[in-house]
Amino acid sequence: MDLEALRDAKFKALGEAVTDWRQMRDKLKTLASDARRELRTRADRANWKGVNSDVTRPFIDKTVGEIEDARTQAETIHNILKDTCAELTRYRDSLEFKLLEADAQHIRVRDTGNGSFEVRAKDGADVPLPTLDRFRDDIADLLKKATTSDHSAKEALCALVDQSKYGFSDARYKDRDEAAKALREGERAAALAKDPTKADELNRLLKKHRGDSLFAERFATKLGPDGTLAFWAGASGPDGPEPAVQKALQKNISTTLALATQSDSPAMERWERNLIKAGPGAVGGEPGGPVGFQVMSNLMRTGDYDDTFLNKYGTALVAEDRRRSHNGEDPGWDTDSSHGLNPNGPDGGLDPMTGYMKALAHSPDAATEFLNGDHEGPRSPSHTPDRTNFDYLFKDREWPKDYGPGGEELHTGKNYLAQAIAAGATGTPAGEPIPKNLPPHTEDQARLFEDVVKTVSKDNKQLADNGYMSDSFGKMTAHYLPDINRALANDPLGDTPKLYPISGAQADLSKRDATRFLFTLGQNPEGYAMVQLGQKQYAANLMDYHLNPDLPADQRLIQTSDSPQEAVRRIAEQSGQVGGTLAAGREEAVLGKAKEDDESFTHSLAQGKNFVSGAIGTGIGVGTSFVGSPAVGAATGATASTVSSMVLEEIFEANETKNQENVGYIAGGKWESTQDDHSEIHQRAAILAARAHKSPYEADVADWAQDGTGDGFQRAHSDVEEMTRDIRTDG
Repeated sequence: MDLEALRDAKFKALGEAVTDWRQMRDKLKTLASDARRELRTRADRANWKGVNSDVTRPFIDKTVGEIEDARTQAETIHNILKDTCAELTRYRDSLEFKLLEADAQHIRVRDTGNGSFEVRAKDGADVPLPTLDRFRDDIADLLKKATTSDHSAKEALCALVDQSKYGFSDARYKDRDEAAKALREGERAAALAKDPTKADELNRLLKKHRGDSLFAERFATKLGPDGTLAFWAGASGPDGPEPAVQKALQKNISTTLALATQSDSPAMERWERNLIKAGPGAVGGEPGGPVGFQVMSNLMRTGDYDDTFLNKYGTALVAEDRRRSHNGEDPGWDTDSSHGLNPNGPDGGLDPMTGYMKALAHSPDAATEFLNGDHEGPRSPSHTPDRTNFDYLFKDREWPKDYGPGGEELHTGKNYLAQAIAAGATGTPAGEPIPKNLPPHTEDQARLFEDVVKTVSKDNKQLADNGYMSDSFGKMTAHYLPDINRALANDPLGDTPKLYPISGAQADLSKRDATRFLFTLGQNPEGYAMVQLGQKQYAANLMDYHLNPDLPADQRLIQTSDSPQEAVRRIAEQSGQVGGTLAAGREEAVLGKAKEDDESFTHSLAQGKNFVSGAIGTGIGVGTSFVGSPAVGAATGATASTVSSMVLEEIFEANETKNQENVGYIAGGKWESTQDDHSEIHQRAAILAARAHKSPYEADVADWAQDGTGDGFQRAHSDVEEMTRDIRTDG
């Protein structure tokens, strides 16, 4: 910065900009509050259907999010401008004082242009050289600081704006110094990554800046795609840092790179494009060593990568995988097994599809788009693939074998595939509880679930021989219980849609496919537990919903205008049919070839409490437009809770008690006792719901629920027998 520019600076325009951005921040703060309170709240309560579910609802959610980001960005810009204006004003005032002091000591200071200046004694004045040097150094220091403040503010503001090409960034910084430091330390981290001896320092820096958008983007772009691959190929190898450091590095770099891909800066777009281009080639040109896809996929197991990047990466990976494996017939990724690219395990990281599936499991929207598309790209009006990526990965691909330290075969890749499928079909990242306001299913999500059910129905070995996938598929199915119940009711033209309300898209399932799928899922303890518990919660919520006297007339069953008998009986019947089909699957697992231990079903039910706890009161299955009403003290004098939460709590308590006698509540025993258990649960749900709404039919609902459960189990028995005959005939 020139001396005259700083000395004569008025900063009027900059001050006005600070004021404008402060006002903008305050207005957006109010707008964001209104959007959350009015727009999103009303959207959460609305009954979305058809195009509105697929287009309008996501648009509203995105709009609210953009307003929040706009407010955050306005606040950050205001903070940077305010800080910069204050700093430059302080440096200008200090310079003015320094020039007055120099003049008083007969020293002339003259601007010579291009940031240089001259300090010398006035004509005839006798000024010691040290004094001249002191003034020269002080003024140079002020100009340097002012230049740094000005340039770093510009750099931070440009980097901030580049974060999002069309919308706004959610990056938040309290002042210019903090933003500038993020960029500076991002560059330092990239430099450290090029020095193998600095792994500890790099780890600390990455951890310190976790969640820092500007740091992440600067780190990735300065390191570059080739540098990123070369770094991890070396750091994860036998000559890399100690195992504990390797494990921490893998997680920290993964989350940092994931955040970096959220940036729309031109530099980051080049990074993504060139990294994908480097995917098929050997890292560093070393023949026999790992290729780019193998290295990068192991840096995708943690964090939320950008959806567009994930789909482009996946499309290129599948194309290369098909080429190497002859369209999935052979494992295509045999390399030097001594090179462990995945220090956090459990697999060694040689199959790049494994790490990529884990990335999709964390990014539901990307999983939906990728699994419904193929190696030519996502599904679109002009491109509807005959065989999707789901078909290729779930049915066609020969997944490479991987073994643990004890020689046991691992199934990490297909397990992560199941997590990715579940995330793509439900909109919920793997391992996270069901959010309270999870949007209704979209057409693409429902289509993916349809593909799973139809595939398993046609060839149940796809799931039965890979039981480790059942926990993810069980959780996924719990989201689609309204769709499953409608399919089993087999009543497309009747009043079943009112009995099982669905917001958003409905999965188009046949009764035959739904039965076969549930029967197969019931053969695995975890799959059995997830759906059984989910169905009991769903049935309790339905009874709560249909027994509510304030339910609008156009949403209530015609038969329940005067009495809820038909609703209670049919809910129990359908829930009994689901429970009976699962119980038949469990019986097949215990008594059939699998010889599954019956106690494992009891144990899985107890563990299922961790799953349903996050979904209590939401109307599991997402599609319902209701939330269970509070039933104050209806059970044991406890505080306010929902009918479904109390029913589930009773299941867990009863299961713990009976487990001491090696008898599991809805998990063991003969068919008759299993039916009795289900009947008791449905009766209890009906009583609690009737009591919560002060229904005059409280004394009758238990009988209605018992009758319905018995009919449902009978229907399940008939359906399973018919299914068995069909399988024998097909065979």
